[in-house]
Amino acid sequence: MPIHHIMLAFLVSLVWGVNFVVMKIGLDSLSPFLFVTFRFALVLLLLFPWLRIVRGHMWLILAIGLCLGGLHFAFAIMGLELTKNVTSIVIIVQLHVPLTLIMAHFLLKEQLSYWRGGGILVAFLGVLIITFDPAIVEERLAIIIIFVATLLYSMGAILMRKLKNVGVFNTQAWTAVIGLPILLSLSLATESGQVAQVMAMNFTGWAAIFYTAVLSSVVGYGGMNFLLKHHPVTLIAPILLSTPIFAAVAAVITFGDDLTPRFLAGASLTMLGLAVIHLRDWWKKRQVVRELLP
Repeated sequence: MPIHHIMLAFLVSLVWGVNFVVMKIGLDSLSPFLFVTFRFALVLLLLFPWLRIVRGHMWLILAIGLCLGGLHFAFAIMGLELTKNVTSIVIIVQLHVPLTLIMAHFLLKEQLSYWRGGGILVAFLGVLIITFDPAIVEERLAIIIIFVATLLYSMGAILMRKLKNVGVFNTQAWTAVIGLPILLSLSLATESGQVAQVMAMNFTGWAAIFYTAVLSSVVGYGGMNFLLKHHPVTLIAPILLSTPIFAAVAAVITFGDDLTPRFLAGASLTMLGLAVIHLRDWWKKRQVVRELLP
């Protein structure tokens, strides 16, 4: 893997990690559903040239758009709005890896090895330790909501595996098309003063929307799509384990989040479980390559 591809993978990880903090900052300017409405509007504006009807796949694209777009972001932004400790949310989001593996085992009949199963158990144990940390006892509702959002993301990832020969920008554009009316409807139904909020927006608020739409969505997912076209996912996934590290550092610097010993223990267990899942696949891939080489 060339060094510039490795650097690109770490850049994607950094962008996604900092995105949690940026979205939290953006919520100081706009109400939750209105914020993600603007996010999807900008994504659609940027990716509209790639929007194409894919015959025979539109029902699948609709399901993906619901899971990864409107529903996932509706729960994610609610959880982010409720939380005071961003670092706890970051760890929960990483559960999309074991959740996707579990769903793939039952829905796609993909084999779940003892190593993967053990990694999943360790990851969930770490989350339980975090959840029952007295320092974040008030975060439990936010954690549950974020867990639902993560579950929806994993469902979308499973559906994505069935979608073949459709460009990533086309898929993202359709996700924005499907998610935009859902989030706009939620904003109009549950929030008020949208016009006044927009008129009062400062540079920080607009910058947060720009970051989440352009850097997190277009650059982040675009860069990841480029890497996946050139390298196996098992080679890229271990690098993405740095995402929660970047997020935690950004949250501590920006908000002064409290990293208690119990939280650090739980987060370490969760990351260890994810490392077992990713690195085992990476190691097996290297063994196969060595056996094929003369």
